Amino acid sequence: MRRAVVTIAVGGAAGVAAVAAARRMRQARVTDDRWHSITVNREREEVGPQPQPLHDLGETIQVRVRPAPGGRGTEIAARCVDAGPEGVRALRRALRETRTLVETGEILLPDSPPTTRRTPLGAPLAYATRHGRQEGRL
Repeated sequence: MRRAVVTIAVGGAAGVAAVAAARRMRQARVTDDRWHSITVNREREEVGPQPQPLHDLGETIQVRVRPAPGGRGTEIAARCVDAGPEGVRALRRALRETRTLVETGEILLPDSPPTTRRTPLGAPLAYATRHGRQEGRL
């Protein structure tokens, strides 16, 4: 019994440290103004000049739509113009939504409500699910 309590305490402390480190890295990384791009499996004519999720961001972004290298669909690239970390997160979310909308016809979302009970150990997974479309690889 004692070993289990120590394991949970060490695991919880490691999880808290990992979340804090990830936040620091994310805050340092999302303040740039670089181009973020996705490739969709559709022809240039099917995508249009600016897909709806990107169009909703308005004048805060610049968008380039061009054929992908090697004839592999269409490349959509976008970057924020004078927007902080929240603008970059919104852009990354819009790019992910654009990909699913263009390729499937709808914006795919995780199960809601989730199929499990809320527990303290499940909190990191719940956080990742809520914010997963704003960070990580496109």
